[in-house]
Amino acid sequence: MWTFHTTPSPDANCTGPGREAARDGVLHVYVSIAAQHLWECSGENLLMDSAVTTGASGFDPDYATPTGTFAISRMTRDTELVGHDRHGSWDDHVAYWMPFDDGDVGFHDASWQTFPFGTDGYLQNGSHGCVHMPTDAIAHLYKDVEVGTRVTVR
Repeated sequence: MWTFHTTPSPDANCTGPGREAARDGVLHVYVSIAAQHLWECSGENLLMDSAVTTGASGFDPDYATPTGTFAISRMTRDTELVGHDRHGSWDDHVAYWMPFDDGDVGFHDASWQTFPFGTDGYLQNGSHGCVHMPTDAIAHLYKDVEVGTRVTVR
């Protein structure tokens, strides 16, 4: 479930440890792998937050969502995510795609996900490294961000 904050106010999620970069007032998206949660901040203002699903690092360490600070590199609607690895191949339609790690990892909806966002189900059944979001939450995020928006994953 995501929360939309119509009148942003300072919030601990935007001023806590690891969120120093947003203090300059620039839009910044934070993802916590441990919390399986995302926060969209502008300065100390929380604009939106959502439960997410990250990489299935318990199934395959190569599926771990990369950590660090990145930038959204492009924004695409209604596209196919196609790939393959030693476990098989995939060809998934997504309504929203916003890569942030050299185009290989990013935010997208995941209509096929059968377990709740924000749970430890990600360890065995999460993504190949991407950040899955509920469709309504990613639709909101897509409207707010642009190419170059900073993303921090921890």
